[in-house]
Parts: sequence; structure tokens; C-alpha cells
Amino acid sequence: RRAVAALARALRSGPAARRRALADVAPHDLVAALPLWVGTLAEVEDILPAVPGMFDLVVVDEASHVDQPLAAPALLRGRRAVIGGDPRQLRHVSFVSDQAVRDAVAAEGTGELADRLDVPKVSLFDAGAAAAGVHWLTEHHRCAPHLIGFAAREFYDGRIALLTTHPAVADVDCIDTEHVRGARDRKGVNPVEADAVLAHVGRRIAAGVRSIGVVTPFRAQADALEAALLDRLSLEEITGGGVRVGTVHGVQGSEFDEVVVSLALTDEDKPNAWRFAGDRNLLAVLTTRARRRVHLVTSATRPVGLVGAYLRHAGVPPTETEGAEPADEWTARLAEALRALGRTVRTGYPVGEWRLDLVVGEGVDAVAVETRPHPDGAAAHLARWRALHGAGWRVHDAFPSRFDRDPVRAAVGLAQELPASAPA
Repeated sequence: RRAVAALARALRSGPAARRRALADVAPHDLVAALPLWVGTLAEVEDILPAVPGMFDLVVVDEASHVDQPLAAPALLRGRRAVIGGDPRQLRHVSFVSDQAVRDAVAAEGTGELADRLDVPKVSLFDAGAAAAGVHWLTEHHRCAPHLIGFAAREFYDGRIALLTTHPAVADVDCIDTEHVRGARDRKGVNPVEADAVLAHVGRRIAAGVRSIGVVTPFRAQADALEAALLDRLSLEEITGGGVRVGTVHGVQGSEFDEVVVSLALTDEDKPNAWRFAGDRNLLAVLTTRARRRVHLVTSATRPVGLVGAYLRHAGVPPTETEGAEPADEWTARLAEALRALGRTVRTGYPVGEWRLDLVVGEGVDAVAVETRPHPDGAAAHLARWRALHGAGWRVHDAFPSRFDRDPVRAAVGLAQELPASAPA
């Protein structure tokens, strides 16, 4: 209680007084009273006393975007660390000079670690990956399949399992491309694209969208878009629509229901501008911020490189998600009985690394139906169940023992449980 009271007083103080106050609190008491802390790396340094090993574990996220000196104060305070990041997204920016690194390495006698301590080139994620085992996270939980499809293929070697696959979104065209006749001025601003972006954002706010990101590769275009938004939209519209404007670098780590992209580029732009916008790490971020929809505004008619490849991807609607034939007789007979009742039924439907026995219904009304224990055992069955619930699926069961192995009886029983709008 004393530690909590001291902390409360300290947090109401200025930075210098806060440090003095917290220095008088025993670290053990502070952590015992409040064992979980969440904050930025800067806040850790600003608030917590610099005591080595205060915490059992420190977790640093977005570590490919973090340089080592910035992370050092947080790592100091932990006995162990978990470093999370994505080396295929934007890299960190370091303001430490090469000479400063060489001087520090020499002063500390750590020449054997010079390759890992090359701060301008080696992010915290790079250093962690070189020092410990790497665990690849394969499940994707944010974007609709059409939105993540390009990045999954181009940047992640097809190794991503989509937990977002669902009849409500799996086969939906989620990327709109709007072509305008714009040009960049001497400041690098494309005002015609800015006008188109503003018009689209206004329509989406009026339609009730409450999370909108406006993103562009270029700082000048981002500044122009922000100024136009503040000039033409009311504060109520901006806050009500959850509108945020930024460069790709500014939105790394963020996500939105919908993203409006202004490429700003034209056919007349020089190759270096196209190379910048088509950087693999930059596009890995740009193409994966939206959960539901992307509206892309472009003045280019002959886009090149990866930008061109992304626009071609945007122009091809997704095909129907392929299922698989039932692997057992009960599932096949139940699927046939449900279809006889007019229900839409998919078998072997892929969600992430799993295959669902049955999916019954269309759109948001579609539900998963388990017809048997998972063939890989109880642990796999529970893992699939947790994954589906975490992804928002409604899961029903139709084991043969529940219906005396009568598929017609099972179909009728399920029809009474499932949403009324599930029939095709």
C-alpha cells in the first residue's frame, strides 16, 4: 500500500520530483504492488528506477523499428526478455554515428561484439535474433484475405495462415482503386489526389465508418492531406470518424477499419521516387494497415515495380475459398442432409492452419460445425476451438452420438440452432 501511495504521488509530480520520489520506494515493493507495467520505452526510463532485474520478464514489441540504445533502459530492468518484431516491415532509424559506435566499442572492450553493436544498422530485433532462438508467428489476425494476400505472397513467402478467413469476408473484393488526373507540384504535393481523398473520407464518415487511416509514402503529401482535413472537416467529423493522417513510417504498428491511400506519384515522376514508394519494407506496412477495406487513389496510369504489382493485385477480385471433401462418412451425410434443408454448406473450410468440418450459412451468419473430435487428438481439438473463438467464429457441435447417428435428425436439430438467415 505504501508503494502504491508513493507511486501515485510521484506520478502527479514533475519529472525531477518523480524520479526522486520513486528512488525512495523499494523496487521489490513497487513490483509486488504493481507487477505488470505497460508503456513506451521512454516512459520506462522516465518513471521506473534504474534497478537491474526489477522484472522477471520484459517484452519489447515492434523491435525491428527500435534501436538498441532506446531499448537498453527497459532491458536493464528485466531478468529475461522477449523481443517481438517483423524484419520485413520498416527498419529503425538511428541517429548514432558510426564513429560514436566505434568509440563506445573500444572504450568498453567489446570488440568481439562489434557486429551486433553496429547500432545504425542493427535493430533490437536483429540483435535479439542473433543471440537467441527465433519463433516464427504464422497466424494473421487483422486483414481480410484480399487485403493481406499481396503481402503474404510477396513478402512472407506464403507462410501466413489467415485466421480472418470467413464467408463474410473471404471472397470479398476489399480494394478499390480510384484513378485521377493529378500531378505533383514543386513541393511534391498532388492536390488532385488530396481532393479525391478528402471527398472519399467525407463519404465514409457519413456512412458511419469510425476508424479511418489516410496514408501516403511522402511527407509533403501527408502534410498537405492533414492541412486539408483540418480545413475542410469539422472536429466532430474527424474525431467521429477516427481519422488519422500520416506517412507509412508514421503508421507502422497502427491499424484501422479502413485505409485511404494517396500514392501521389505520376507517370512523369523519376525512378527514385518510384523506388522509394516501392520499397519492400514500406509496402509491407502500407498494404497491411486496414482490417476491412482499402481505397487507393492514384494518378499513375503505368505504375512500375512492386507498386504496379500491388495495383494489379487490387484489380483482381478474390476467388472463392476452396474447401475439401469430407474425410469421414458422418460429415458427408450430415452435409448432404443440411443441403436438402436448403442450407449453404462448405466442407473442409480453411481457417488459419485448421480445416473446419462444416461451415453452414452465408455471410455474417455462417457458423462452424464440429462433426467429430479432431483426428490429431484432444490437444488439437481444443487448440482449434480456441483459435476459432478468438477469431470471432460461432462454433456448434454435431457429433454422431448426440443424434443417434441419424444425419437427418442432426440436420433438423442444427437448423433450429442456427441463425434464421443462414439458408442460401
